Amino acid sequence: MSSKNYELRPLQWDTEYFGVSSARVNLSGIIDEQGQEEIIEFCKGYDFVTISNLDNIKENNHWIGNRTNAFLADMNIQFLKVLADKQDYQDEKTYVVNCLSRNEQIVDIARKSFNYSRFFNDLKLPQEQAENIYLHWTECAFGQENKYFVISEREGNVAGYILFSFNEDSSVIELIAVDEKYQGQRVGKSLIQTMESFVIDKGTKKIKVGTQVDNVSAAQFYNAMGFKYVSCGSMYHLWRR
Repeated sequence: MSSKNYELRPLQWDTEYFGVSSARVNLSGIIDEQGQEEIIEFCKGYDFVTISNLDNIKENNHWIGNRTNAFLADMNIQFLKVLADKQDYQDEKTYVVNCLSRNEQIVDIARKSFNYSRFFNDLKLPQEQAENIYLHWTECAFGQENKYFVISEREGNVAGYILFSFNEDSSVIELIAVDEKYQGQRVGKSLIQTMESFVIDKGTKKIKVGTQVDNVSAAQFYNAMGFKYVSCGSMYHLWRR
């Protein structure tokens, strides 16, 4: 269900993973009283709802606080990089593959990475699932034709990876992680530049990525790689009473 200023949708992946009926509400404009009523009624059908106030619209923050028991779980910042012509960049140790079979080195990196998440800030979520959500996210991407991995190898080992996909006219970085023992060795830069060359060859010149506002190192990295800040959104969690 959607209107001009909001989108309502069930979340099957989250429902299966967390074991609670889950949904998401995306707010892209000021919501009037009728829209508020429709959203509140929709939320009653689920145990757990994420409300994303995409541009941190103050009017929406106000009614969410007044009319629901939702709490602010996170502030999400979005970055965009518009690519120019393909750069003459090659790294024979870094490559892109889709429909990737399960790779235990990637799984191990995913298990040890990702210290920031709105899911970590919600005490009502099962702790084990919250802590392992990005590991599970990575595992679910193996063998999928619409999921792409950029893999960088060092000394015969996987040093880091990007998981990304395509959405309309953009490519979207879903996850990026570098093994701690290879951090500071320009692995992240190689991953990004290899992805850029690949998506340009696919006819795409936009890369989007989001991160948590308190993940300062990630924001600094994207800025250093030429990404531009485009928006900040407030992320609420709403639980059925």
